[in-house]
Amino acid sequence: MAPRVKTPIAPAELEELHARITAGDVPPPWVFTTTGRAYKRWCTEHPQRAEEARTARQSRQLRYGKPRFTQRYSAIDGHGFKGAFSGRMSVVSAPGATQTSTNYGCGFNPWVVGAIAPAVGVPLGVHAQTGQDVSGDVLSWFRAGIIGNPSAFVLSLPGLGKSTVIRKQFIGAVAQGHVPIVAGDIKGEYVAVTDRMVTPAGKRGQVIRLGHGHGHLNPLSAGALGEAIPVMRAALDKLHARGEDSTQLSEAITETEESVHSRQVTMVVALAELIRGRPLADFEGLVISTSLRAMREGGQFSFANPPLLRDLIDFIRSGNDGLYRALFVTGEDDYRRTVRTLVQTLESLTDGVMGQVFAEHTTTKIDLDAPAICIDVSAIARGDQALKAGVLLACWSDAYGAMEAAHVLADCGLAPQRYFLAILDEMWATLGAGAGMVQRVDELTRLNRTDGTGLLMITHTGRDLETLPNEVDVKTAMGFIERAGMVICGGLPAGELDRLKGVLQFTTAEAEMITAWSKGAPIERTEARERKKPPLGRGKFMLKPAKDGTAGIPIQVLLTATEQETNIHDTNVRFRDLLDGAESAEAAIA
Repeated sequence: MAPRVKTPIAPAELEELHARITAGDVPPPWVFTTTGRAYKRWCTEHPQRAEEARTARQSRQLRYGKPRFTQRYSAIDGHGFKGAFSGRMSVVSAPGATQTSTNYGCGFNPWVVGAIAPAVGVPLGVHAQTGQDVSGDVLSWFRAGIIGNPSAFVLSLPGLGKSTVIRKQFIGAVAQGHVPIVAGDIKGEYVAVTDRMVTPAGKRGQVIRLGHGHGHLNPLSAGALGEAIPVMRAALDKLHARGEDSTQLSEAITETEESVHSRQVTMVVALAELIRGRPLADFEGLVISTSLRAMREGGQFSFANPPLLRDLIDFIRSGNDGLYRALFVTGEDDYRRTVRTLVQTLESLTDGVMGQVFAEHTTTKIDLDAPAICIDVSAIARGDQALKAGVLLACWSDAYGAMEAAHVLADCGLAPQRYFLAILDEMWATLGAGAGMVQRVDELTRLNRTDGTGLLMITHTGRDLETLPNEVDVKTAMGFIERAGMVICGGLPAGELDRLKGVLQFTTAEAEMITAWSKGAPIERTEARERKKPPLGRGKFMLKPAKDGTAGIPIQVLLTATEQETNIHDTNVRFRDLLDGAESAEAAIA
């Protein structure tokens, strides 16, 4: 390889460089460069002109100050500038790394927004800002430790898809082997999805319809919890036959029997108070409890074969020595005067305002082997408030008893452990149905982890909870939001966010996003021929998994092809002809 020959700098180039240096346009070149060495030799050969340049430079410095020139390097690579005194590094060290949480990392470039997209649980949709897939449900997030309580409170204005989010979790619960229970479907929105749930063995979801002409519900029925007692007694007999220890099972049977008896008394007392409009006297509850025990001890009825309300009324009418002694009455006439009002109240439960819904044996019992359970009460008229309150109370008692029965059998080793997802939609109507409903839901929110139950509570706004007639119930209901493992917010007005500030912390961007979702579709001057635009906030929700200011997760709910084909999320059934007619008219115009 031939050595590289350096081309000498022409005298004309040095003359031009000297003129620019004398004019102050450029600084003198570094002496360690080729140009610098050539210019130094030129100055030695022309001392007079070099002296003129130095004099001119000094004069400019006295007048204008020392110029600030930036050294320009001729070459640069991945290790720095080349050349003498340029700071080039032969080995480049790794940059420093800092680790932080997503909550505090957002705001540092380029992570200017919190954009976590968890993929744990039921697929819901995509992140509203990044487009990443988002999954989640209360039981899966509880198992993963994302939330500390397997429950969620859903708030959204009507028509924005809050029931769709719940139904997606409903379907996901069935897919994971959990049993969703809708104990009192007021609008019948979960009937279609329940009916379509089928296990690999061919077992379909169970739909129980209640109302005038749509089945009966015996408030004295022990339900699934009562049916568990014969199973436990059969297992106890086998233990006795084998000579094994049966102490634990015997105690479980006694505890279950007392629980069933307490539920029977509580249910009858609650229904009687709904009819009467005021609490029952203490001795009236004693009459009901004593009568039920005496009827079982007489051998005519049992937990597996419960009495009807008519049987209870006839027994109280006839009376016996046990009732006389319990009420401390002197004779039959005194006894009849004491129980007269109670008998009249119980008679009104078998007909009248309540109809005959509670007059016969339960038409359809809850089947714990069903993949999903829905108790449809949509047949009850809106104005029939007393009946609706009574049916909802009975439904919750029956559903809660079924869940407890599953846990009792699992604890005794007589059945596999089951997990449930209790869904309380249209919460405003359920809580306002009558006395006792707030306490029943409050019990679920406090003990759902112990009971192995996930809980979903849905309403329009927090103001729905403030409309309860009792101030104590209002405070109890507002505690549902505080104890919920996560809160899901759809489109809400600005005033609602102010109301929730005591429970949730929203950033300015989150608050603006949620209020923007409360708007309807863009206004058109006339009906557009193309497909109607949906409301801006339909299917958009903010998931808040914590209440400490952690950034929420904005999602856009997406429907699968199966959900779209089956149309299970359509809640505008009454408007179907109107909407179809509009589309047909548009097609005709087109």
